[in-house]
Amino acid sequence: MTFSEREMQCFVAVAETGSLGRAAAHVHLAQPSLSRLVQRMEAQSGQPLFDRTTRGMVLTDAGDVLFRHARHMLADMENLRDELAALRGLRRGVVRVGAVAAVMRGLVVRASAQMLELCPGLRIEAREDVNSVLLQALEQRELDIVLTAGEVGDEAVRCVGCCDYSDSFAVFCAQNHPISAKPSLDELFACQWVMPGPAFSPRVRFEVLARPLGYAVSVGMETNSVETMATMCAASRLLSWLPVPLMKARVDEGVVRRLEVPALELRRHFWVYCRNRGLLSEAAREFLRHLPLCGGPGADCVNLF
Repeated sequence: MTFSEREMQCFVAVAETGSLGRAAAHVHLAQPSLSRLVQRMEAQSGQPLFDRTTRGMVLTDAGDVLFRHARHMLADMENLRDELAALRGLRRGVVRVGAVAAVMRGLVVRASAQMLELCPGLRIEAREDVNSVLLQALEQRELDIVLTAGEVGDEAVRCVGCCDYSDSFAVFCAQNHPISAKPSLDELFACQWVMPGPAFSPRVRFEVLARPLGYAVSVGMETNSVETMATMCAASRLLSWLPVPLMKARVDEGVVRRLEVPALELRRHFWVYCRNRGLLSEAAREFLRHLPLCGGPGADCVNLF
């Protein structure tokens, strides 16, 4: 059973759109031609790859297996083309980088600006999200590099190194909030807070700090948007627990202030990961050259460069 790259591209398009019509437009084929191509692939594989339903084209178990491998193979082929182009001096390609908000808006932006100044032919696709979502996107080949807040124990990803960069979480309130600058824990936890959902890493970390102190957080507003949390903190009596760099501009503007609560301050470090299998494109390697890495347990900086 041998499928060409073009056949796999067409198969993936049908699987992702769930429609022969939409997939045909995407891969620039007439719908009857695409239908025949899918039928040939099914004949070669010896089993149906799709169930034809009133809801569209739905992957069978065999189709799901092929889909997962086809996406990986197509990504590797694209990375291979970029690597070969780089050897010819074309310096082209795309690097897809994911990071949590604080490090995306600081470290990643600085590294990206440096890279694009030296290699204007390259392009960056940046995605800001929480650790769990970013790691899933990395494993599914939607991202090439992910910067996480903390180490990850996952065999599907490989540690590139620890960033020579850290930040910290602290408690913030509106500038006109009546709470004192050095409040007691009783004062703090008598207030309501704006927090992310309970499944998100910052909320988990906060509760790990608060629980041994004998306190539970009273959440007045729950949102997974960092901007909404910061804005709500500035506009209300709700307290927030956010990365210091993300709040610096608002502190400088005088709309929020940082409270001195040593028991609820937490420094965090950032780790860089790529997939454990497959090629790392030249564009991704170039981006890593502009990140300040200091190595660390399990780091593989040397082999990547």
